[in-house]
Amino acid sequence: MNLATHYPVLQVVIPMLLAPLTMLMPSRLLAWLIATATSLCAFAIAIAITQLVLAGDVGAYPLGGWPAPFGIELRVDALSALLLLLISGASSAALLAGYQSLAQDIDAQRANLFFAAWLLALAGLCGIVVAGDAFNIFVFMEISSLASYILVAASSDRRALPAVFKYLVMGTIGATFYLIGVGLLYIMTGTLNLADLTARIPEVTNQTPIFMAAGFISVGLALKAAIFPLHAWLPNTYSFAPHAVTAFLAACSTKVALYVFLRVDFFVFQGALSGHGAQFAGYLMPTAVAGILFGSAIAIREPLVKRLFAWSSVAQVGYIALGASLLSHTGLSAALLHMFNHALAKGAIFLAIIVLAMRAGGVSIEHLKGLGRQHPVLGIA
Repeated sequence: MNLATHYPVLQVVIPMLLAPLTMLMPSRLLAWLIATATSLCAFAIAIAITQLVLAGDVGAYPLGGWPAPFGIELRVDALSALLLLLISGASSAALLAGYQSLAQDIDAQRANLFFAAWLLALAGLCGIVVAGDAFNIFVFMEISSLASYILVAASSDRRALPAVFKYLVMGTIGATFYLIGVGLLYIMTGTLNLADLTARIPEVTNQTPIFMAAGFISVGLALKAAIFPLHAWLPNTYSFAPHAVTAFLAACSTKVALYVFLRVDFFVFQGALSGHGAQFAGYLMPTAVAGILFGSAIAIREPLVKRLFAWSSVAQVGYIALGASLLSHTGLSAALLHMFNHALAKGAIFLAIIVLAMRAGGVSIEHLKGLGRQHPVLGIA
């Protein structure tokens, strides 16, 4: 068994093991260097995993040699490899571009704790993507969420504290709904492995608890993904978090939740639960359309650039959800394509906002006036 076989677990283990080391660093620079090097290492592993997936060499990874469904299984396919590239790439870009901004925004005495939390968020998000069972998705979801709360709360803007409190409360509600659904699935099927669930759900005589589980899981993940009207945590979180944190979270946080949302609904429930498709589309399509209209309408009138793009993200999540709600191969393909497109676009926009804040002294619409003349490269970006 060569090193490449262990890439899926290394993607999670390396940042998780280096987070405690980052906490021990005596200076901001050393903590940032370790976090950045770890993130770049995760990005390199993600590239290697993608190459192996394209060659058809990566599939299931049984931890401890215990095969699923008895043991914990990590699983990588083309979609999860793409998400790993997004997560690790966004983390690396935000850390590299945001050092100076973070130096102004983060208390120097707590910088080591901040960067340790960053690595835990990175490990948690990567863990969600590679987890092959429903419960470990929840575990990694909580790791990434708790670390994200710390990252947002580290802002020097005091408005970040009520924003992160709302984020925490709504995130906890979403996780609770998801866990209730997972519990119902385990009671009815006796397994938590996603592939095994697909095979066992049709064998369950009483399908009512399965429909309830699908509802709980869908609502919980919709809250994590900020699908309208469960989006209330997102605008203030993106607006008042440190700029580098916003760039990181905007690029991958809601995308990972959408990934789990689509994977569970399409690859577990759609094929195994008769009638789930109509229930799924009936719930998702009107909320997606409302999110597109509402998010866009608020964004148009917003004077703060970060808040404008935060509300725009609510609308863009609506576009992704709308494509998925069509329940067709074309619609799902469009949703996944736009999810990738939105991650790149919003990540790049918030990276530009980091530079805007440093060069123009603020992030309101007023600070954009004359930007093309004063800073042509930034203006073009």
